Amino acid sequence: MKWCKEMPRKQEKNIKICPSCGTIVEKPEKTWHLTSPLPDAQGRITITIMASFTCPNCGAKWKGVLSKIKVGGQEVEIEGGAKTSKLADEEKTERPGEIIELDIDDVMNE
Repeated sequence: MKWCKEMPRKQEKNIKICPSCGTIVEKPEKTWHLTSPLPDAQGRITITIMASFTCPNCGAKWKGVLSKIKVGGQEVEIEGGAKTSKLADEEKTERPGEIIELDIDDVMNE
């Protein structure tokens, strides 16, 4: 299959809709989080919030991603459903570091 600009992209499906009957489930039965062991290119760690649902109409059970949070660096990015929001520090202040000077002769004589 050849990919080109005209091919439609995969659309995000709503995790709260039952895949069997189409009933909207408001509240997940259980939620948990997964933390990625490796950071992305910007040094952020991704925390994925998963959820399991049970349909009250047909009894079908399914799992899926409820939202993703990317934490690290100077910002926090929250991806949930079709929305993406970024929270960033407005002021970037550098903390002055304390300079410690050591003389190698003093260290070696001790």
